[in-house]
Amino acid sequence: MKLVTIIDGEAPRPGIGRDGRLGIVHEDRVLDLAQTWAAYRESSASAAGLECPADMGALLRGGEGAWQSVAAVVAWAESLPGPAGEALWRALDGVRLAAPWANPSKIICVGLNYHDHCREQDLDVPQRPILFAKFPSTIIGPEDEITWPGDLSQKVDYEAELAVIIGRQGRDIPVDEAYQYVAGYANLNDVSARDVQFADEQWVRGKSFDTFCPLGPYVVTTDEVPDPHGLTIRCWVNGELRQDSNTRELVFKVPQLVAYISRTSTLMPGDIISTGTPGGVGVFRKPPVYLQPGDVVEVEIEGLGRLRNRVR
Repeated sequence: MKLVTIIDGEAPRPGIGRDGRLGIVHEDRVLDLAQTWAAYRESSASAAGLECPADMGALLRGGEGAWQSVAAVVAWAESLPGPAGEALWRALDGVRLAAPWANPSKIICVGLNYHDHCREQDLDVPQRPILFAKFPSTIIGPEDEITWPGDLSQKVDYEAELAVIIGRQGRDIPVDEAYQYVAGYANLNDVSARDVQFADEQWVRGKSFDTFCPLGPYVVTTDEVPDPHGLTIRCWVNGELRQDSNTRELVFKVPQLVAYISRTSTLMPGDIISTGTPGGVGVFRKPPVYLQPGDVVEVEIEGLGRLRNRVR
């Protein structure tokens, strides 16, 4: 499934402690789960005793029962013939989408985790994952604007990344069980203030300005991404292709990262692991090139849609 968060009109975008409504995308249409659940409950005896998660957080925290409820509602909607079924679906380009998930307990990022990103810096690959954090308040969704105080940074960069969304609580997770803890995957742009990052000699502040974590447009569940290590990953700025790689270039794969991180930190439902960026970032181009007001940044990973944001 492709999971999105829907908001109406000028309603505030989801953020800390605030979620939008859960939606399911199929091709160019979207199913508003809350509205569909109301219709399903009225017309189907099999809905008795079930509860349907209203938002992404409730789904991720709800365990197997929540996923089964969602699957039942979607199957019912898809089975309805004619106008009755069509009425439940809306055109995807006619709804306002927020970040699919905006309330993780933590965003764990991985540095220098692509072979080609190490090569462009003439660095050896790390012997173990290099971890840092972004704050959850950085998250924005598709079409939201990337902003920053101009007096704090003049060297803001893009980084296309594969985000792993955790679906179950776990600690000391074995490598061979890691996929059991993954709910799905999404595009993520690890926007970075390079001058702040390098001046601080650590990465958290330069990576954690508000708006520095575009995410989306949807979370794609693991059944649609059987192997996350063979996906084309690209980033465009103003239509110019800047990053063009494949997740097979990852140094540490998804199961290794889940196992490594969970040795020291309990992974919670909804936690995000951002797996690193490939070569082609602005700071290492010759000459370096940074984001400017008016730029449009697009991140696309095969099968995960395209994430588009404008710089203001």
